[in-house]
Amino acid sequence: MKLVASAVLFLVVISFFCFPVYSDSLILFPSPKAAAMGDAFGAVANDDSAIIINPAGMNMKTRYGADADYLYNMMQPEHRVDFSVLDSVTSPVGVGIGYYMDSYRLSSVDIHRNTYMAALGMGEPGIVSFGMNYRQDIFTSGINGSSYTLGYGIIFSPDLPFLQLSIAGLNLTRIKGTPKFLPPRLIDGGISFLLNGIFTLSFDAVKDLDIRTKNNMDYHAGGEVLIEHQIAIRGGYIWQNTADSKNYSLGIGWDIPRFSLDYSFVGYVGSAKNNTQIFGITIYPF
Repeated sequence: MKLVASAVLFLVVISFFCFPVYSDSLILFPSPKAAAMGDAFGAVANDDSAIIINPAGMNMKTRYGADADYLYNMMQPEHRVDFSVLDSVTSPVGVGIGYYMDSYRLSSVDIHRNTYMAALGMGEPGIVSFGMNYRQDIFTSGINGSSYTLGYGIIFSPDLPFLQLSIAGLNLTRIKGTPKFLPPRLIDGGISFLLNGIFTLSFDAVKDLDIRTKNNMDYHAGGEVLIEHQIAIRGGYIWQNTADSKNYSLGIGWDIPRFSLDYSFVGYVGSAKNNTQIFGITIYPF
């Protein structure tokens, strides 16, 4: 009973302070797994998307792997190709690097963006982990310019191996860049439960520090169930109140030693043409 009360109190506090609005697909759909779970991934962050959404996640699971993803969004239309490498085996400090090439249309203008990211994380898996990332965006078509930001994150488990809490500040420190090139400054609060080592339930709330309006609170909820510890069935839901839209997500993953495949589908309620699909492949060489 005490555990439930603590979890509820945490969510209430996060919900009170969090007001998210963001259109950056790199944050909203950082990987097939995160997208399939409704982007409720701040306290999970156990794949290469940790480089983007919470660098503390790099040390919550010991791993070494290279990842490639492809995203297609019918609404923009948008195409994105991602490449990343994550290493939390070689040393106590987890290291991740990523390259993300994005092409989309904004107000009838074709935009091309190259994003480079690097992240560091350290801590004790299952107890507490801290991380920091660096992001550089370079726009080379439609608009020309660049931006440089830093982000931070923490994931901790309060003496309960099945519960994780997280706080992340994405793009929180702006080093350089004009406002139209800078990605949104976000505060992400998350909570996740791992039940019987098979079921994962998660919830996130996010605050956009650059927007000051009423009724702009978003919620992200997601879940995953493992079948024979190889097949993952995922689902999620996103309440984007500021954008006045609701998104549902579905996905599947296949994970075997040294190799995994992931797919996610994100649908926009009431607008079937605005769907997003993401495909991913990860190789674990060691």
